[in-house]
Amino acid sequence: MNTTDTLIPRPSHVALQDTPAFTLAPTARISAPAPAVPVAEQLALLLRGGTGFELPLVEDTRPGDISLEFAEAFDGGPEAYTLSVTEKGARLTAATPAGLFNGVQTLRQLFPAAVENTEASHGEWVIPAVEIADAPRFAYRGLMLDVARSFFTVEEVKEQIDLMTQFKLNALHLHLTDDQAWRIEIHDPGTEGNPSGLPYANLTAVGGQGAVEVSTAMPVRGREGFYTQQDFLDIQAYAATKNVLVIPEIDLPGHVNAALAAVPQLNADGLAKPMSTTSAVGWSTLDGSLPATYEFVREVLGQLAAMTVGPYIHIGGDEAKVTDHDDYVAMVQEFAKIAANTGKTVVGWNEYAAGELPEGSVIQYWFGDLAPVVKQAEAAGSPVIMSPAANTYLDQKYSPESPIGLEWVEGGPFTWSEYYNWDPAQGGLRDQHILGVEGPLWTETVRNNAQAQWLLYPRAVSLAEVAWSGQELRNAGDFRRRLGALGERLANQGVAFQAAPDVEWSATSAWPFPDTGTSSAPEYGTIEA
Repeated sequence: MNTTDTLIPRPSHVALQDTPAFTLAPTARISAPAPAVPVAEQLALLLRGGTGFELPLVEDTRPGDISLEFAEAFDGGPEAYTLSVTEKGARLTAATPAGLFNGVQTLRQLFPAAVENTEASHGEWVIPAVEIADAPRFAYRGLMLDVARSFFTVEEVKEQIDLMTQFKLNALHLHLTDDQAWRIEIHDPGTEGNPSGLPYANLTAVGGQGAVEVSTAMPVRGREGFYTQQDFLDIQAYAATKNVLVIPEIDLPGHVNAALAAVPQLNADGLAKPMSTTSAVGWSTLDGSLPATYEFVREVLGQLAAMTVGPYIHIGGDEAKVTDHDDYVAMVQEFAKIAANTGKTVVGWNEYAAGELPEGSVIQYWFGDLAPVVKQAEAAGSPVIMSPAANTYLDQKYSPESPIGLEWVEGGPFTWSEYYNWDPAQGGLRDQHILGVEGPLWTETVRNNAQAQWLLYPRAVSLAEVAWSGQELRNAGDFRRRLGALGERLANQGVAFQAAPDVEWSATSAWPFPDTGTSSAPEYGTIEA
């Protein structure tokens, strides 16, 4: 099997050439113009680790080099690229650094999987002669990390970014607030900007110490912590080097108990609610009759927008089960308007489409009737992120015996195939309506990065191909074969992944079941949702 047969996501066009292969030699260099140097440096760092070669960065090109080049006129959009490999070298061409970054991920997979092993440094580094032209089906290809139920450090988030980007995923949605915790710093705006005297510092002083508890089968409570505004800027700056956009979410008007516990004025009786560790949903709400509610939302979303580099702010809107419907609609309409007035594009879960949304607002579909979403997409031009729970929710158990994960979505067990065998263009939605695809990872049962990886992979790889490759290019049997070949590459990276029993893996994970975080070996029982 040559490495062009194992590429994930499958490129738009691959033509294997009947000519000699390219062998990377110790004398090879990486050629790049100045704007491409950051991408070239990442390629060099990867290849140096596996090969031990020096691979200096240069501006000129000679036989035996890998070259990165820009072309002004380029079909396929800003993320498209071409890759030409001959006996004399490898040439990547794109219109933007994002396109070159995507091409680097494909070139990475053309090298033997041992290149991912920093202890390798031996053998021949041969890639086949090939012509590849590639571009994504959807512009938005994302994962969501719930850092509210259990906290992930800045370094752990960066580790997740490193892993997701090799499959050309380019959006990271951070679920920053929920009933159990508040994870983003909001500064006190001062007396003039805070007429109600809301204690914004309490959001992290109180809410940052929260976390979920699930059951005795998960003996470790979720982790505490929060991001300073500088932390959040740091995450975004790192993500940008990996062609990843960060989308922050403040969930409103439900999923807000941490805010109600931190800010007494958000409660009609003026008394702070107790913090909660329950994993139940739908039981908390903001009060639309209180002026403090809107003052609070304006300040929080204003500060969030100011520290958000990208164009999107997510305002949640899901599972507001105890909010009167008319009050819900009135609040989400006002919250969406407040968010839009910050200059950002508003995103919300599909329930918020019940209200009149600002022009261009994005609807993230996750559950329920798709028809209203289709109507909004057609009539108002609202782009849609497809996250149907049965095909994208990465927290679901692989099987009833899985040591971590949830079981509320009907239709399981949820292996790689449920995440692969679906088309985002469904129910009347067409590709032009769809911004992209996102796989959420809720963390009620997750306590560390290894556990998160184990739930994410290989299912996130399925979603990556769904989001990148055209529907006509995809085949489940072929994908299963390519997924198996990926095992050695993931194992060399030290990734905890679930070795699905219907896949013939080239290697398996070092963690058949990830540690729950206890000091002694855990007993894996059924974890109640």
